[in-house]
Amino acid sequence: MDLSRRQACRALGAFAGAVATFGAPFGRLWAASLPAYAGPWVPLFNGRNLDGWTYFQDGVGRRDLSHAISVENGVLHMLGSSYSGGATPGFGHVATVDEYDNYHLRLQFKFGERRFEPRLLAKRNSGVLYHMGPELDRVYPNCIEFQLEESDVGDAILVNTRCWPGFDAGGTPAWPTQVGPPQPLEVAPREPRPAIERQRVIKNGDFETRMGWNTIELLAIGSKAAHLVNGRIVTTLYNIIGQIGRDRSYHALSKGRIAVELEGAECFFRNIEIRKFTSV
Repeated sequence: MDLSRRQACRALGAFAGAVATFGAPFGRLWAASLPAYAGPWVPLFNGRNLDGWTYFQDGVGRRDLSHAISVENGVLHMLGSSYSGGATPGFGHVATVDEYDNYHLRLQFKFGERRFEPRLLAKRNSGVLYHMGPELDRVYPNCIEFQLEESDVGDAILVNTRCWPGFDAGGTPAWPTQVGPPQPLEVAPREPRPAIERQRVIKNGDFETRMGWNTIELLAIGSKAAHLVNGRIVTTLYNIIGQIGRDRSYHALSKGRIAVELEGAECFFRNIEIRKFTSV
């Protein structure tokens, strides 16, 4: 029996839903979303300590002097009950020592109830930084942020980096190939820090859970990236370039360190894992 166009679209939608729901077996069939065979999942955070990670907090430095970070039952806990600092903890991050390229990152996060200045009455905020530069003494080295701010989970914040945002293909950003003209970039206000250029790519759709665990995924493949929130692509980036060298000129950017942010809100991270693409 011939299928109508509407029926065919529904069938394709059901298949895509099966991919998101049932994972690897269907994922291997959905070949267009991945460049090649992906290797096994490997823990990026061992669930016991911060071996393999560096620490930096603005106004504090590279040592956690106030117990802003704790590891409890396999969970990385930021600004929990063990925090012994003041009412305005400096922003910071914990970052991998190693650089990564051509990978699939997956983790879970949720917010706690504790909030601190200067975001005491603002949205709770954190983020995952990727393609991050080597500097160990800056809150925001050159990087891209997978935004984890309440109601904005999935946005991209470009710190001294640029890209072509994926074209909005009827509510879903184009992936894995750019279709049509790139979306316009929103230019964020310049921060009160020297030599920082920030731009923002706004997500398509709202799939975050406000009060519980969220699963986020990042596909970083060559000079493009995709942000997924609870199994759905919400942001895609193409032709990523970043500032390299003292002259701040832009060059192709496809690798760097990975970090999770400390940004004035109690936050939990767990099951941080990564798998490499064996070819692209």
